Amino acid sequence: MQSLLFAHTPAQLLPARMPFLLNRKLQPEVACQEVRIEKLDLAAMADCASQLAEKQLKTTVHAPFSDFNPGNPKKRLRITAHSICQQSLQLAAALGAGLIVFHPGIPYQAPPKTQESWLKYALEFWPEYIEQAKQQGTIITVENIYERQSVIFEQLFADLGCNHFGHCFDIGHWNIFADQPLDNWFLKLGKHMKHLHLHDNLGETDQHLSIGSGDIDFTALFQQVQKLPAPPSMTLEAHNLPDLELSLQQIQPYLK
Repeated sequence: MQSLLFAHTPAQLLPARMPFLLNRKLQPEVACQEVRIEKLDLAAMADCASQLAEKQLKTTVHAPFSDFNPGNPKKRLRITAHSICQQSLQLAAALGAGLIVFHPGIPYQAPPKTQESWLKYALEFWPEYIEQAKQQGTIITVENIYERQSVIFEQLFADLGCNHFGHCFDIGHWNIFADQPLDNWFLKLGKHMKHLHLHDNLGETDQHLSIGSGDIDFTALFQQVQKLPAPPSMTLEAHNLPDLELSLQQIQPYLK
């Protein structure tokens, strides 16, 4: 399962991180949280991808999430979401990335009417990009953030779920925000699960600790993963190198 494992890598640091990644044979999830995609040198990104490919290493992309809400009822905000999505697919193409992670853009503690409106517009937003992902040979995934229950993702994937559009399950976000048991979340969304985000916390804030440094039961998580119809890829989302090193050690028993 090592070939399914990726490591969080800020996009603007990818060229500088190449020696580390190549030496450790680590596959980056190129994350655009701290940099606008138009500020990136796509030719340099493509060169990094070529170096990785020479070592049979792959990439994934974490799209920007600031101002990204594909289900917002305001047209000008959906235009922004379209721009972010288009740029993210361009970055994925430059990197030859096999998967892209997007945040859903659902507001924190969104009431039912807001969720219904989000779903309506999200169902209209995604089909053109699912088709583009299919043509590029990549997969679009939507990650859980604040959602207490899986139902809105069930509704989204019931209509649009396919080989090129599915769920990224973030165990850290689930631990903070969800009140739905882990086994039931996997029961409802397992067939749509393409990717995992792995990091730890103490159940109160999104600390992005190394695996084993918080209170998440990773044994229980991987018991559910083993039941999935196909093994998902996964990213260690520690946000500094010491925590990444610890996570790499802690994840090994679960990859056997």
